[in-house]
Amino acid sequence: MQRLLTGIILGGAWLLLLLYGPPGLFWLVICMLALLALREYSAMLLTADGEPPLRPLLVMLGLLPVLAAGADNPPELILAALVVGLCALALLAIICYKRLKRPLFFLLSGSFGIFYLGLLPAHFPLLMAMEQGRDWLIIASLVAVAVDSGSFYAGTRLGRHKLCPTLSPGKTVEGLIGGVSAALVVVGLTVWLFFPTINLLTALFFVFILALVGVFGDLLESLLKRGAMVKDSGSILPGHGGLLDRIDSLALIVPLLYYLLLLKNLAKHHIVWFA
Repeated sequence: MQRLLTGIILGGAWLLLLLYGPPGLFWLVICMLALLALREYSAMLLTADGEPPLRPLLVMLGLLPVLAAGADNPPELILAALVVGLCALALLAIICYKRLKRPLFFLLSGSFGIFYLGLLPAHFPLLMAMEQGRDWLIIASLVAVAVDSGSFYAGTRLGRHKLCPTLSPGKTVEGLIGGVSAALVVVGLTVWLFFPTINLLTALFFVFILALVGVFGDLLESLLKRGAMVKDSGSILPGHGGLLDRIDSLALIVPLLYYLLLLKNLAKHHIVWFA
């Protein structure tokens, strides 16, 4: 019940933000979520290998790309913030070399954290700024929820063949098929009923790709937790664990959707099917 109640509250708040929230507020929320996710990540992977004072610095460096995504800034500024963050992290590893138990691990895991929870979340404001960006963000969110729910129920009832037993024993091929199918049905009906200006075939094609990537995002987070030897990334969400446990799929789905839409906009003048 606690898990269900938390999910309803968070889902409702997220939907209201996507429907009615001004871009500035949306950007601030993404910055806050990125901050919390970076804190979870740094605590999960760097507790045993990095000096405690260095973890807040990693969080600050990881936030740079997300901060650069506000105020209608060009995407080039986000890339510049990423480069600055990575260079600053490398300098930090050099300066604190003797204080680190595994300097290379600190550098590599820190760089991945800046990319994973700094650069990727920066695509959320970029997607909202696109034409029909709010609609596509709702679609992306539905894909993440449908894949998660469909995979769970199909895997529980029909699961026979393990998808990745050494990494995530609970995931099955049948669950994957159920999750992708659920995403196609849910988004297909949503686009047909509420977003008639979006080409249904294009949306379904995108959803198929995004659903597979969503499953990969879930497996990626399982890999991180295995490496850190923890069950959950945190405990901030009652009944759900950590924030990373909830955003692992969406963190990859939204950036990929952003670039799919860029390609669509480039192709629509040449390929009628994408129009």
